[in-house]
Amino acid sequence: MLYIIATPIGNLGDITVRALETLEKVEYLLCEDTRNTGLLLIKLGIKNKPKLISFYDEVEEQKIPEVVKLLQDGNEVALATDAGTPIISDPGWRLVKKCRNLGIPYTSLPGACAAINALVLSGIPSGRFMFLGFLPKKDGERLKILERYKEFDGAKIVYESPFRVKKLEEQVKKVYGNDVQIAITREMTKKFEEVLSTVNKELKGEMTVIFY
Repeated sequence: MLYIIATPIGNLGDITVRALETLEKVEYLLCEDTRNTGLLLIKLGIKNKPKLISFYDEVEEQKIPEVVKLLQDGNEVALATDAGTPIISDPGWRLVKKCRNLGIPYTSLPGACAAINALVLSGIPSGRFMFLGFLPKKDGERLKILERYKEFDGAKIVYESPFRVKKLEEQVKKVYGNDVQIAITREMTKKFEEVLSTVNKELKGEMTVIFY
């Protein structure tokens, strides 16, 4: 069985009971970064010692046959990324597709997701929303995507680095007008969590930006 496990995005208390139980029994754990996941297991007090397998975007395709063999041999395998729900802007969808095609059993253990958490905190209408993930770094390509989804009547969710978040705010206003509603969330679930309407100071950490 393959278990897709959501992990905390900041506050360790957000791990689910089901996730803890599963981490205590799996034999192999696919990790976006084995060092980060190894530290997470220690912080969570996991006594089980699953074999950690590096599993990130650049190696996902080449690792899939190895993982499939483990699953077909009856091993318990889990997938966890550095934070949040796997496959949402992280590796894993190709593996899930392969499991579907081969009839290998798998399931998702829901939990923290930065995109959904930011939408809840934004104060922006959320009846309809669209997740755009990480936008391209080049200005022209970013503007094209913002223009492409301009007619969508609902909130748009974007993951952004602190180095480009001010530029993103400026581009969103350029495409959607100065009356656009913007919520920039940072440090979610942590002590200094905040929701900003504009960038007027130096920021650190990954940002999730909502606009409508």
